[in-house]
Amino acid sequence: MPRALLPLLLGLFLLIGPARGEDAAPAGHAVLLGEQKVVEIRAGFKGFSAESRARNISRRLSELVRESPLPPITVEETDISSDIMAGEQVLTSVFDADASAAGKPRAALAADMAAAFSAALAHHQQEHGREALLAAAAKAAGTLLAALALLALFERLYRRLRETVLRKADEKIADVERKSFSLVQGNYLRVPLAALLHGIRVGVWALLVYGALSLSLSYFPQTRRFAANLSSLVLTPLGGLGSSVLAAIPGLLVIAIIVLITRWLTRSSAFIFDRVADGRIQLEGFFPEWANPTRRIINLLLVVGAVMIAYPYIPGSDSAAFKGVSIFLGVLFSLGSSGVISNVVTGFMITYMRAFKVGDVVKIGDTTGVVVESSLLVTRLRTIRNIEITVPNSQILNGQVTNFSVTGNPTVSTQLTIGYDTPWRQVHAMLLGAAARTPGIVGEPPAFVLQTALEDFYIRYELMCVVETPGRMPHILSQLHQNILDTFNEHGIQIMSPHFIDNPDTPALVPKSHWHTAPAKPPEK
Repeated sequence: MPRALLPLLLGLFLLIGPARGEDAAPAGHAVLLGEQKVVEIRAGFKGFSAESRARNISRRLSELVRESPLPPITVEETDISSDIMAGEQVLTSVFDADASAAGKPRAALAADMAAAFSAALAHHQQEHGREALLAAAAKAAGTLLAALALLALFERLYRRLRETVLRKADEKIADVERKSFSLVQGNYLRVPLAALLHGIRVGVWALLVYGALSLSLSYFPQTRRFAANLSSLVLTPLGGLGSSVLAAIPGLLVIAIIVLITRWLTRSSAFIFDRVADGRIQLEGFFPEWANPTRRIINLLLVVGAVMIAYPYIPGSDSAAFKGVSIFLGVLFSLGSSGVISNVVTGFMITYMRAFKVGDVVKIGDTTGVVVESSLLVTRLRTIRNIEITVPNSQILNGQVTNFSVTGNPTVSTQLTIGYDTPWRQVHAMLLGAAARTPGIVGEPPAFVLQTALEDFYIRYELMCVVETPGRMPHILSQLHQNILDTFNEHGIQIMSPHFIDNPDTPALVPKSHWHTAPAKPPEK
């Protein structure tokens, strides 16, 4: 080996040697008095580990600090240890192993530890004394008052700032709304601006409250540790939330753009179909009553498409919890809305079938009335008794619908049976005469009579006539029956309903002299 390398190897050995010794040094365990670290114990003694020795010393210091006045801290030397005494009580003992671990003589180490114990006890009693607590309370009260004063000042400045900003923003928003021909509504711009200002206000309040609370807690030794950890308890989650928000901003911007485009498209479709509904825009083969349901279908497709496009950009959409909740809500919607979906689909079918529209007089099942509302779920009828009946759309599709208003003026009919001994021409004339005397029956198209059946004992006639007002059909039909009875009574013709097996000696008629027998009112002259 060349002699020139010997000094270099020796230097490397000297450098590496202490580093290995330091790495091999045992870790120390802190002796605590409250939250204050006093000394460290690095070596055990017999069956006691360094950790258990440090814990026992901490417990003795906590008991000792309650004594007033504090006993003097001294060191007494023995053959095997240096005993640190608190008055006449042994606080702890320093052994040769402790001195070896600390790299000091045993007596010097014991003197340093005694001085540290004495200073820590004195400082702890001073901090927890009545005067120190009163001073801390005064500081905390001053801090809270200062925070209240700052909050009051901020509120005054915030109100002025908010009024100024919103006033100037309203001027700009009105100009934008005017230039966009009301496609861009002012509320859509003003509400986010007001929310932003409110968010700034909440943030300033939170910062001031947090600062005042943290300072006030730091004045008291009992809560000083909590004040030190308050930043990690509050700021760390807020920092994580802020990082998440910053990471989600690009996706949120994409979602905002999708929402704005979808909103513009839905408003445009509403603008067009409203004009189709009122007849200002006419499309060949497209009826005005189709405008509203078609607009709903298009808007639904636009919203569903927007949700599908925006779904990947929703913060947390790829998390297992978000997917689980989405599946759960989807299952609930599927199980609970089967009947609703059926009625909605039926509502669209009824609309495009053009079975009826609002204002028509229809008969659905056994219910006859005027259609007052036709929605996607139900149809509402108002009967002649002014009772509103709600009929599910699925029931309408599965049943039969009779529309009396499809040709403008509905046709009403009534049947009666007359014996074979009465000329049918006379029956026709009497029925047509009764129709002509009934208010509400129009002359064009004229009424007509059909002989619908030749029964065993009588002939069945049916009078067909057109009424002027569909909503008054029951009233008109009642007056028609009254006039038919009067007409047949005047001419002495017996109506064969109910059935007559044999011809009676005298026909079942009401003489005209008895038409207004009490309590009926006499005819008006």
